[in-house]
Amino acid sequence: MVAQTPPSIKKSTTEAKPPAGVASARSVASATGRPAAAATARKRRQPRTMSPRATRGATAAAILAEEPAIEPLVPEPAVDVQVTPDVTIEPPAVDEHEHEAEPARWWNHGEHVAPWQVEVRHRVEDISAQVSPLPAGPRAAVERHLGTARRASMAPFPRWQWWNGTSIETAWNATHLAQATLPLVVETPALPRQLVDARRRAIMRLTKGDPLRLAVEEPELGERVAAHQATAEDRQTIAAALQASLELADDEHRNLRDWRNRLLRVAMLAALALALTIVAAALRPEYLPLCGPSGGGGTLCPGGGATATSRDAGVVAFLGALGGALAAIIAMRRASPGSSPYRITPALSLVRVPLGGLTAVVGVMLVQSGEVPGVSLTSASQVAVFALLFGFSQELVTRLLETRARVVQDATKGRSSSADRQDVSPKVA
Repeated sequence: MVAQTPPSIKKSTTEAKPPAGVASARSVASATGRPAAAATARKRRQPRTMSPRATRGATAAAILAEEPAIEPLVPEPAVDVQVTPDVTIEPPAVDEHEHEAEPARWWNHGEHVAPWQVEVRHRVEDISAQVSPLPAGPRAAVERHLGTARRASMAPFPRWQWWNGTSIETAWNATHLAQATLPLVVETPALPRQLVDARRRAIMRLTKGDPLRLAVEEPELGERVAAHQATAEDRQTIAAALQASLELADDEHRNLRDWRNRLLRVAMLAALALALTIVAAALRPEYLPLCGPSGGGGTLCPGGGATATSRDAGVVAFLGALGGALAAIIAMRRASPGSSPYRITPALSLVRVPLGGLTAVVGVMLVQSGEVPGVSLTSASQVAVFALLFGFSQELVTRLLETRARVVQDATKGRSSSADRQDVSPKVA
């Protein structure tokens, strides 16, 4: 008997089909659910279109969701501060003069400060220190003048300050008015100092027969002041003598300024005349015959040529100005130092240089004309030497101006007049 192998059963990967006309539940479900799932998937893939208002609302909600939550503020408990009644808190002591004190340097950094400004400020500070112990009433009369002096001595200055001296004279006049008021307002112990100052200035400025000088030099006045028994009339006498002396000093400074301005005018006129001479000689050399016969029988001109050229007058004027500058340098040894803002020496130097050029042109022209017997210029070196000598010879004229200017300048240094010079100069045994 042969055993029979049962047939292999092939497992179908597909499900058994139902009979025709019969639909299974799974098929129905898949048939109905597949379109719905596909529609849902399409809806998920497609972006949702939102209205602008809904978009803004969603954006604001997203921003608020990202911000951290704000915790409510919890007030801190109050702390009781107990102050011991025995302890008193006092503010730090403040010096009342701390804000009034001026810095050591009262000018700005990089600002040019003239010597007269420094002198005025030192005088103002000295007077201010003398009136500081006084009551407000008497001190105000002096401080008003001091304030004017301070303002006048500070920049900016008027445009023509260097010429007319507006700020300089205003500052000094105000300072002298304050100084002349001191004998009327200072206390009795400080009056002897004012008497000594008034006598010194009266001797230096006033003449011997001046009534104010005679009154302030009375021995009885000095005794009353030394004994602290000075009357109101004595104070008036001291103040009047002091004011008269200071007014004379101001007048002498004005005279010095006038002389300085005169010298500057002369220098400008000399420079203008020299410039016109050079221009005229350059345009028309025949107007200024600076050429003469040479040693070889030809013609010698200052410019080096055989005929007159436009540069002949310029060469002679330059050499003459060089001689004038040399004279100005030599004259510096006669200059005396001083703190006056009106300097005479620079003004005289400005006069010497153009005047030297003029005298050189005139002198060479005079020699070349043959009117000077025994003098002839036969070479270029002789012309140059004579031009220098003629330029230096202007010292004969400028020396007269310098002598007069020195007298005016010396008067501003506190010297008395020539009649009373023996009062301040040492006597020779």
